[in-house]
Amino acid sequence: MNITLAYGKTGLDIAIDDSLKPAVYRKKRNPGAADPHAALDTAMAAPIGAPRLRDIAAGKKTAAIVINDITRPVPNKLLLPHIIDELRWAGLRDADICILNATGTHRPAPRDEQIELVGEDILARHPFFNHDCHADHDHLYVGLTPNGTEVFLDKRYMEADVRVLTGLIEPHFMAGYSGGRKALCPGLASIRTVRHIHHPRFMEHPTAANLVVKGNFMHEELLSIIRMARVDFIVNVVINEDRELCAAFCGDVDEAHLAGVEAARRYDVVEADAEADIVITTSAGYPLDKTFYQAVKGLCGVEGLVRQGGTVILAAECSEGMGNPAFLDCLRVRAQFASHDDYIRHIEQPDHFIPDQWQVEKLSQALRRAHAMLVAGGLSEKDHQLTLCERAASVESALRACLQKHGPSAKIAVVPEGPYVIPVVKGE
Repeated sequence: MNITLAYGKTGLDIAIDDSLKPAVYRKKRNPGAADPHAALDTAMAAPIGAPRLRDIAAGKKTAAIVINDITRPVPNKLLLPHIIDELRWAGLRDADICILNATGTHRPAPRDEQIELVGEDILARHPFFNHDCHADHDHLYVGLTPNGTEVFLDKRYMEADVRVLTGLIEPHFMAGYSGGRKALCPGLASIRTVRHIHHPRFMEHPTAANLVVKGNFMHEELLSIIRMARVDFIVNVVINEDRELCAAFCGDVDEAHLAGVEAARRYDVVEADAEADIVITTSAGYPLDKTFYQAVKGLCGVEGLVRQGGTVILAAECSEGMGNPAFLDCLRVRAQFASHDDYIRHIEQPDHFIPDQWQVEKLSQALRRAHAMLVAGGLSEKDHQLTLCERAASVESALRACLQKHGPSAKIAVVPEGPYVIPVVKGE
């Protein structure tokens, strides 16, 4: 059996002997919109739970449009002209409509990446800003949530008269689904705020998991922040494996987002017959597998599919290496502890906080369930030593090693699209 895994920009072809009878779990086919522009026009003309954007913007002087950073394949070049047209219709000038790159704790986008994100035309006509979570002077204090989170948000957003969030609705390993509220927090939040919402208090909560939105402890905290900060309008989309627009959900940050989640869920969740001893998966290819930091999501996406004590083979190109230096520091700290629980007790202490420790925490959770083997062409041997995963030269060689470990009759599952599809075992 020949299978193409989502890996980098070009994919990775693998061959598995048919006699091994692998179960292949793909995202259900979601047809792209016949006319994406018409689909967007329709969604923006009939928003969910909110007035039309042009009516919200009437009489206002400035606007901020928040976009996801390069790690999310949001079709910004399709969305932004429609949003900007609505704001222009209300009388706003190009110079008064800024684009905010919601980097969260990620690195800023250099010039070439800004062009990739929004296009040269929009970049030439509108101010573009990279959020920097570490720049205290770029944030304003908004308030304190009932759970004690101090909220500091990008002042360019908070000072704008009209506030628009964009995003992609897809499974998310902490918040249930991405999109909606996440563009604001952690997207535009200070590290002082992110350290609260990504504390083990939230991260270790059983509801902070893939597919869970209603009742998700982290989701509820993000909604508290949204209510304090005000979001006027969202434009969220669902795309398919070919990165085509399938549907758009516009309007209220909570109502429109939940409508999009319900629509996406029909395609993102697939039923699996049984747990597998060996799971081959990915980090969904470019741009999500640019770094090992993001590739962790591939391991988390199959936690419900691999049996306790099984093995996950993860193929992620990691063309930009491991990720930022803080993430590497967190990996070094994790290596000092014998167990996940010991590590959690350490990072629960405020004095031990390091940015990006939440990603290592999720990695550690996944490895508590299953062993991991990593195929990553962009990582050096030195990098690999920090991943907590066993290095493999190829998926095929990793599979051979797994069959020696788990036996020739081991159950094998393949998830070519990684965390963009979540297999759920029958009855769970």
